[in-house]
Amino acid sequence: MLVLPSTLKIYNASAGSGKTTLLVINYLYILLKSPYPDEYKRILALTFTKKASEEMKNRILQCIKEFSNKKVKKEYCYLFNYITKNLSLTKHQLYQRSEKILFSILHDFHSFSRNISTIDKFTYNIIRSFFSEKEIHLEMDTDRFLFKIVENILYKLKNTEKWSNVLIQSSLDKLKRGKNWNLRKELFKIAHVMVEENNFFPIKKMKNFSLENFLQLKSTLIKRTKEFEKKCKKKGEKFFQLLENTVIQEHSFIHLDLPRFFRKFKNGNIFFNPFHERIEKNIQKGIFYSKFFSDMNQKILIEKNQKKIFLLYEKTKSIYKQNIFNYLLDKLFLKNISLLSIIHEIEKEIHSIKNEKKIILNAELNKILYEKIVEGTFPNIYEKIGIQYKHYFIDEFQDISFLQWKNIKILVENALSENGSAMIVGDPKQSIYRWRGGDSKQFIELIYSKSNYYKKDIKTIERNFRSYEEIVKFNNLLYQSISKIFHSTIYQDIYTNYKQKIDKKYGGYVEINFLNDSKNYKEHIYSNIKKKIEKLLKQKYILSDIAILVRNNEEGHFLSEKLVKDGIIVNTSVSLLIKNHLEIQIIINFFYIIAYPHCYQKRVLLIFLLLKNKFIRTKRNDHDFIIKILFLPLDLFLKQILFKKNSLTLKKLYNQSIYNISEKIIESFGLLNKRNSTYIYSFLDFVYRSIKRVGNSVIDFLDYWEFQKEKESIVISDHINAIRIMTIHKSKGLQFPVVLIPFTNWSLFSNKEKEKVWINVNPHLYNGLNPIFLEKIEPYFKYIKHDNNIRNFYEDYLSNIKFDNINLLYVATTRSIEQLILFSKLGNDKSVSFYIKNFLCEKKMWNEKKFQYCFGKEKKIIKNS
Repeated sequence: MLVLPSTLKIYNASAGSGKTTLLVINYLYILLKSPYPDEYKRILALTFTKKASEEMKNRILQCIKEFSNKKVKKEYCYLFNYITKNLSLTKHQLYQRSEKILFSILHDFHSFSRNISTIDKFTYNIIRSFFSEKEIHLEMDTDRFLFKIVENILYKLKNTEKWSNVLIQSSLDKLKRGKNWNLRKELFKIAHVMVEENNFFPIKKMKNFSLENFLQLKSTLIKRTKEFEKKCKKKGEKFFQLLENTVIQEHSFIHLDLPRFFRKFKNGNIFFNPFHERIEKNIQKGIFYSKFFSDMNQKILIEKNQKKIFLLYEKTKSIYKQNIFNYLLDKLFLKNISLLSIIHEIEKEIHSIKNEKKIILNAELNKILYEKIVEGTFPNIYEKIGIQYKHYFIDEFQDISFLQWKNIKILVENALSENGSAMIVGDPKQSIYRWRGGDSKQFIELIYSKSNYYKKDIKTIERNFRSYEEIVKFNNLLYQSISKIFHSTIYQDIYTNYKQKIDKKYGGYVEINFLNDSKNYKEHIYSNIKKKIEKLLKQKYILSDIAILVRNNEEGHFLSEKLVKDGIIVNTSVSLLIKNHLEIQIIINFFYIIAYPHCYQKRVLLIFLLLKNKFIRTKRNDHDFIIKILFLPLDLFLKQILFKKNSLTLKKLYNQSIYNISEKIIESFGLLNKRNSTYIYSFLDFVYRSIKRVGNSVIDFLDYWEFQKEKESIVISDHINAIRIMTIHKSKGLQFPVVLIPFTNWSLFSNKEKEKVWINVNPHLYNGLNPIFLEKIEPYFKYIKHDNNIRNFYEDYLSNIKFDNINLLYVATTRSIEQLILFSKLGNDKSVSFYIKNFLCEKKMWNEKKFQYCFGKEKKIIKNS
């Protein structure tokens, strides 16, 4: 269990297996083994989150503090005796060493604290040391930085002829496809792609492509796609010309399959695979008309021309199969090529602003360090770090990105080559951060790959110290059942081999509820959640014992606001968004009618909000009142909605700050009261911050609001008795006595619409560019069965998304200590609920008339003191 020199110790630690305790024990072993009290200066422990690093620091300090007392507390005796035995020390010797170590730490706490850190902070400190002679600041808010970039780019593009033409063409391309066009949003999306770590290598290549290169490539792709479309059209026309010449009627063909097939080619409808099993089967068997077809003349004509039709079909199929892969890639790449051509310009602007403001982006730390290592710029700094650290601990390895591991690997291998040690802890099943660079395959490869430089000691921690028996048994059986859905043997083995042992915690309760898939499904879920909370409180649980885990913020907002409305105190990392509050909606709509006086849609919305919530009253019916004032000039419109109040007029708004205008809107409509003061003050704080970011323009303020409104929220203190609501991602690493999971019916392929992919291509076909960037490949690639390149790429793409979504379920169901309650609805075979039902079927428990399944006894567990 303890780290040995020159050995890379790898622990596969499933949820609840006590990995933090494991890390602390091994850290203490190295610390107390050394005769030097400042050995902590030569140990580097890297975690994924700040919370995890703080927990590790506190536990190590607490242990050292306890060991330095002559009377060790009961809860620390086991660990004290364990280390004494393994180090072959007397109790007095361990006490003396602990005392010296504690004294050293307290006199140099900075070194101790710095060496137990998040990976991001460690990386940043290295980079800071490289820029030691320059003043440099870390920009944590990437979106805010990119917002500024987009504003600058927009200004430049609109005032430069060549770039204006690019934008016009891009707009026309979107409009032709019937897509909405929001240039600011599109530029922001491309800028985000540029700074995301997942895109580092392909973007680096693409940055070398100038506008002229992109325009030449665009011309090449358009020419190539048109040539293929022309060939396909000719084949379609040839078929119908054949029918005309031979007087064969379309309805004579079985199921009308052949005419439909060739009409797609004639009309250019070839983007989606026109081939299907039935037509292929009939063609190969020579079946061109139904056996019930009675028109003998038509039968004779078809048989006479059967060979011609067959050869035409086969030639068409051959042309399609040879070209469809590149055609699809060309067409999909063309959708974004106009905007991608601006990458070079965006890169220049990013570089310019970073130099001007003397900042580096938090999102780019790993890329900066990687590039410096590759360039050989950091050898001296890395040499110093290599000398300083002899022992490494890395937590949550499954969430570490490719670049993070590349940057740390050099140091780890150096330590192992010099008789140091390293310990890595991870769990591929808890890999849920692939979208931001986390790569579980690295952990799997590390386990199975061989190394010439060091030994490996690989262990699986089988015991679950968190959950009670029924929860552990349920999860063991559920995920062994679910493992069968994976085509990838790597992913399948991860779950097939999953079986945890129980740590003498008997009891526990699991409940699965299936609700009707009705129009009011969300309301139905909430009703059941509320009843369950009331039941749990009767079982003597308190609110803070209960956690509700949701898939996304939208679900969390829905439940938070319903519970708060019903008087239940909620503490939520999902937070209560201020944008959802009525008074904030009124203020924002008021700003919209100031900025856009002729936007009558916003006027209607504002009047409706004011009338519905009785902020204004009228003797007329609502419809007549709206019609009467809707099209009035703005100053008269304001008078009508404010009636006799004269505190808010156009004249009074001129030359006022946005903050002052906000205050006047609140005052004029009497929006502030005790119930909503937190929301109002949160909004005013946002207004104050926005003025510092984007200035005092109402239009710029509204643009900034649209970017930020999904983040602006109020957060309730942790130190209160309240139900916790959080996303599954935020719950990782946490545990709760009771966990409720509503909406346990997300798709196994959820988020695939948002997936952006880079696909390797023949660079000769793309003027030297490889790979290329594609969006939303799902509707097109899934129908391509005959091309191995597309099929393999698409299957791997789906397999990764499926693994992500099963991992989310795993993380959610392994947070509970005593009770786990799931709410779901029956879905198709693309839903996680389908596989929960399938598990019940395998256990011969499923009954179509039964909607609740229970494991264990539903009661609060009384722990022995």
